[in-house]
Amino acid sequence: MQEFISYIDETIDRLQKEEQSLLESDRKDEANFVKIRVNICDICKTIYNATAKRFSGEAVKEEYLRQLTRLPENWKISLEKARQHEDVQKILIEEAKLETLEAIKAKFIELGA
Repeated sequence: MQEFISYIDETIDRLQKEEQSLLESDRKDEANFVKIRVNICDICKTIYNATAKRFSGEAVKEEYLRQLTRLPENWKISLEKARQHEDVQKILIEEAKLETLEAIKAKFIELGA
């Protein structure tokens, strides 16, 4: 669905501009978290494009949602370990990944892609 891809592309563009602005303001740590969000958007876009090539119709939606559900399994495990070890930076990284993925998944469902 072109509307979904446009959403991801616009999100990536906006986040890259935010990252650049943070770097220019010597806020490298914050820029790194934004870069993580960009990477998750790229991953979701790649998965969608690959899924759309292999499936058609309603099967694209079902398979894409299935893959988005499986994708964060290791991130959740990593988040739990980070919490056990009180690794604040790792907690923030894993939470950023999960939040970004959930936002993309919600938009996909909203668009009825």
